Amino acid sequence: MKTGKQFKLQLNKNFRTYYGSVDYKNPKSIYLNLSSWFTPLTESENWDRVVGKLKKKIKYNILDTSSTEIFIDNKNIVDLDIRTSGIKKGKRSYMNCEITLFLKKESNIKSKKVVENAGNVLNKIIDDTLTHSSDFHFYPTKK
Repeated sequence: MKTGKQFKLQLNKNFRTYYGSVDYKNPKSIYLNLSSWFTPLTESENWDRVVGKLKKKIKYNILDTSSTEIFIDNKNIVDLDIRTSGIKKGKRSYMNCEITLFLKKESNIKSKKVVENAGNVLNKIIDDTLTHSSDFHFYPTKK
């Protein structure tokens, strides 16, 4: 029977960050979860394109940061969940991003190497892509 575990990471006050595995005892992959509220800084005709560019930047951050010693190169899944139909300037919308990274070999997901690398990947995404975005400003809550 598979038993999942999730652990909280305190990385940035504007983002909720977690990492975990669906199968804690014999993990083949780990997931990183990042969520926040945002408002757009400008108006856009095509929010799907803006969100697509954001997802692409997140993928590049993962490739630059994830350890090739721990994770399989170029094998990851990024699920960026932003409802583009309701994005309006001055209105907060919810964003959730789940990233799946596949392990080269089974290892303890609470090991120092895995925790540090998960934190590094999430920090790179937050610092380089989200907080410096020219399209969105992020908040910890809806209000």
